[in-house]
Amino acid sequence: MTNSILDEDCAKLLQGVASQGGLKFRDLSPEVARAAVASMTEFDLPCAAPCTVENIPASGSRVASRLYLPRAPSAGASAEPVIVYLHGGGWVVGTLDTYDALCRHLATRSGCRVLSVEYRLAPEHPFPAAYDDTLAIIRWLEQSPKELRHPVSAMALAGDSAGGELAAAAALESTSRGGRLRAILLLYPVTDISRSHPSYELFAENYLLLADDMRYFAECYAPTAELRRDPRVSPLLASDLSRLPPTTLLTCGFDVLRDEGRALGARLVQAGVELAYLEASGHIHGIATLRAAIPSARAPIDRAIDAFIGQLGQRPDSRTRP
Repeated sequence: MTNSILDEDCAKLLQGVASQGGLKFRDLSPEVARAAVASMTEFDLPCAAPCTVENIPASGSRVASRLYLPRAPSAGASAEPVIVYLHGGGWVVGTLDTYDALCRHLATRSGCRVLSVEYRLAPEHPFPAAYDDTLAIIRWLEQSPKELRHPVSAMALAGDSAGGELAAAAALESTSRGGRLRAILLLYPVTDISRSHPSYELFAENYLLLADDMRYFAECYAPTAELRRDPRVSPLLASDLSRLPPTTLLTCGFDVLRDEGRALGARLVQAGVELAYLEASGHIHGIATLRAAIPSARAPIDRAIDAFIGQLGQRPDSRTRP
């Protein structure tokens, strides 16, 4: 059980959602669900700091993406890592636009280039589509493409929810073949869809992400039980996590994914991986893109970003502090 108290800002948002009948993804077609999520961008906090944004269309095997440049290119820009951001949404919903404000914030706060990835979505494109798209982006970046303005001297991965799963799974693959990732940032990630951890029952309903909806997302992305046990889908089940780079992991106290996130943190410690672990104890799933609707979410998200930036060897930009 949880000993924490639901955050007041979260409670207000949940009351408003309940008054509108809630949002049950299992009852919606993917198209309607995507439209509903796309209309929620006002819940996030616009980034006031200067940031240049460029869309990079897909060509050949490359995946469509969006590049965020926190400032005009400078002499030292080539030494800064490129952060690949993988959005959440249960592998079913979410777009570059729905994560625009967060990626601007991450770029300006870190001083790094951020590349937001438009991977293919389930159920039209189940596993391994999103995973393959993530690996394709990593391989493309390793070639220091001209679209990035400066050579790619280092990379990092970041993601929330399903995007956190993709980041962790891709990091495992990349490091196994000798890839050099400087760090990864996992915000309330999916880590194991092979079973329901206890937090599924504790927070099954009334905490934004419903347990039934999470099961639905898992069915869309990995339709069989065998696939859900694959470490590329459930990275918690990987036999060896020791090669993962320094990791920042944030869980939320009132989230169906809380316990599998905590379990990943425990395994990382056992494996000797450098870990910065934080828990937003009174908060719900999805707070990284709800910072306007849930003002209290800004502090834990920024703490996680700053820990990640520290692992990258960067210094947070004070202009983006609340």
